[in-house]
Amino acid sequence: MRPFKINELYKKIKSESIYANSSYLLSSWTILSIFGFGFWTICAHIYTDKQVGLATGLLAAINLITSLSLMGFEMSIIRFLPKFEDKNALLNTCYSTAALAGVIVTAVFFLIQPHVSSNLDVVRSSLPVILLFFLFVVASIGGFIVESTFIAYRKAKFVLQKNFIFSFIKLGFPFLFLGLGAFGIFSAYMLSLAVAVVYSMLVLARRFNHSFRPKLSIAPLKGMLMYSFGNYVDGFIEGLPVMVLPVLIINVFGAEEAAHYYIAMMLASFLFTVSTSATQSMFAEGSHEEQELKKIIIKVLKFLGFSLAPGIVAMVLLGSFILSFFGRDYSDRAAGLLDILAASAVLMALNSIARTIFRINFRIIALTITSSAGSFAIIALAYFFRGYGLNGIGLAWLIGQLVTLAAFTFLLLWQRLKLAYRLRLSRTG
Repeated sequence: MRPFKINELYKKIKSESIYANSSYLLSSWTILSIFGFGFWTICAHIYTDKQVGLATGLLAAINLITSLSLMGFEMSIIRFLPKFEDKNALLNTCYSTAALAGVIVTAVFFLIQPHVSSNLDVVRSSLPVILLFFLFVVASIGGFIVESTFIAYRKAKFVLQKNFIFSFIKLGFPFLFLGLGAFGIFSAYMLSLAVAVVYSMLVLARRFNHSFRPKLSIAPLKGMLMYSFGNYVDGFIEGLPVMVLPVLIINVFGAEEAAHYYIAMMLASFLFTVSTSATQSMFAEGSHEEQELKKIIIKVLKFLGFSLAPGIVAMVLLGSFILSFFGRDYSDRAAGLLDILAASAVLMALNSIARTIFRINFRIIALTITSSAGSFAIIALAYFFRGYGLNGIGLAWLIGQLVTLAAFTFLLLWQRLKLAYRLRLSRTG
């Protein structure tokens, strides 16, 4: 009986594109997490805590630059590409525009970095280092563009391939760049990503007939600019805590504590990406079949119930043990933070579903207002609770997710009340 049930489950997942793509994306993030665990374990043992902390600061900086530069194109590609006639023009314009923006934002970063975080001066130590940073920004942007393209086509298995290549190659590079200190860790991470992005572009060329060439034109973007800009603002605001907290922790607690925070967040991110995987597939499916959105939501809830709950329990029970692989300091200082982050995964799953509903329904302004409430609550509370160390950071994160969920719930109920009121007026009129 057991083999039959497993076989039936496999057939169900394979036959339903939302389950299949959610599973591919979840597998992709699983690989990222497992190999990421290995990567940071290696780094924690062959580099100092300070070097690891500074490297996480550099990664936070490049994530911030990437978020600013994408301008919401990663969401618009999923929403518009399947029905767009000239797909090459759309992709090339999105990537070229975002890459140019990335170069400009990076230049601004180099101007303000000494005044914002002098701890990251390693990034301007020489001209080759500066040039590499620019190239890594372009690669980081490309990573989002190719993933969104695969998701838009509901071919998430290629996202899995990309991230496997990225993760596997990444394990060997920390040894090669050991003499570069914190920038060596950063380079090992980003160079691996660049290789994976190039591979993905080759897949898109061979399997989907895409040819990546520089193209700056407003024509392919007509009809999606406002949607892109709205998602750009929302994505930036939503991601502010992830980008700001490492820098805040470095400045308030020091680089060593930033390393402890980063490893705990990395482990918790495995839980967060369960909901991200499901809702990215939900976004693609809803963009193809808007009339089936309610059925799609039910499928997503089933997938999350099946996959997220065991992960939360395992993380709470085994989190301290897993952290100990990085060193005793990580287990002693970050276990409480990891427990709080794991508990927040349920709230984040519900928020992710609500965000996707708003994006499919083009309610971007309401989405941005909600994200603002949650993100600024996290950042403000993180500073307010700084006296409680990393546990205070975790508490701020948890409360911020509650604020976000409350805002989403209010807006969804308000919409239903308005619809009910209009229906009542139409019947009585």
